[in-house]
Amino acid sequence: MHTFSDAVRDVSRCMQFENWLRFYFLRDEDGTLYVRVPEEAAARIEADYPEYLKLVELLNDEPIDYQKSMSTICQYVVSTFDTVKYQQGTVSRVFDSDDFQLEMHLFNVWAQAHEEELDRGFFEFAQWMEFFEEWKATPEVVEQMEKVRQKVKHVRSCTAASRTDTVQ
Repeated sequence: MHTFSDAVRDVSRCMQFENWLRFYFLRDEDGTLYVRVPEEAAARIEADYPEYLKLVELLNDEPIDYQKSMSTICQYVVSTFDTVKYQQGTVSRVFDSDDFQLEMHLFNVWAQAHEEELDRGFFEFAQWMEFFEEWKATPEVVEQMEKVRQKVKHVRSCTAASRTDTVQ
């Protein structure tokens, strides 16, 4: 049986993979951006990350902007997980969850902070995830994550209390 935490992990990884894909394979051609995955790289992705091959096919050789990127990844995640691996509506709950929001925020902070290093060479997606998990385990990040979780918990309890006061 799959848990909600599994769904958060699966959806996060899809989003992170799409970010990795754009990082290494995004090309500007006369002012239009394209994801251009060479055949050799696509074959490697198929071998190492078969669960993301359909996503690569959806994005590859297509003009892309932020809106199309988000639309494509969200549709992919829903079609891959909702009613297939998880109960219908799970993906929406994941997108709205604090755990998913925190995970994606941390990933974006990490990617931006390490962009220069990541740009020096090609790193497989698994290496990105390894680097990211190591970074998340550092005492500074663990401490910041705990502070954020406490703030969210406090805000939620205040919101719940104000709803109770309003209802009474």
